[in-house]
Order: sequence, then structure tokens, then C-alpha cells
Amino acid sequence: MRGTDLNMIERPYDGCGKCLLGVRRLSRMKLATSSPERQREDVLTAAASVGGHIIGWADDWEVSGATDPMTRPKLGPWLRDEGGPYDGLVAAAVDRLGRNVEHPSV
Repeated sequence: MRGTDLNMIERPYDGCGKCLLGVRRLSRMKLATSSPERQREDVLTAAASVGGHIIGWADDWEVSGATDPMTRPKLGPWLRDEGGPYDGLVAAAVDRLGRNVEHPSV
């Protein structure tokens, strides 16, 4: 996806049932395959593949995958219903959500 295609995937919550929160996380900021830009492209592509759109981003940089998702600075408020309505989460890979995807708080 490129250019204007990406712009169409990011828009406000509209109650359509496919309003998704983009989740990105890095333990250390560095150039690698899981760079913020690469994760953004992967998230937008995944959202588009299900006919969804991104209504916001929960970008947690310098946050370990072992951190409880509920306490992450950017993702935590969304999970605690403090960030506004959304219909689902989308991340570039499951490990971007956290190291233990069966965490009791998620």
C-alpha cells in the first residue's frame, strides 16, 4: 500500500464495526525489520485486508514485551476504555502486543 491508499485507511471512529486501533511496540529504538515504519505499513495492510480502518495508534517505544499491556503508556488507556471506542486491535505481529499473549489482563 502506498500514498493515498494509506491515507484512506486512517480515519476517525465511525461505528462501522471495523474501527481498529493500530498497536506498535519496540523494546529498543533501532533500525531493524520491526522498525516503526515497517510496523505501520504492516498494520495498515492488515487493516485493509479485513476492510477495516485505523482510528488511532498505541505506539509504545522502549517498552519490553514482558510489560503488562494494561500498564503500557499508550496501549494501557485504550484497554482500560480511556482512549475512546474501537472494535479491535491490529499489530504487525503478535509479539508487538506482548511477549505473553495469554496475559490475564488482555
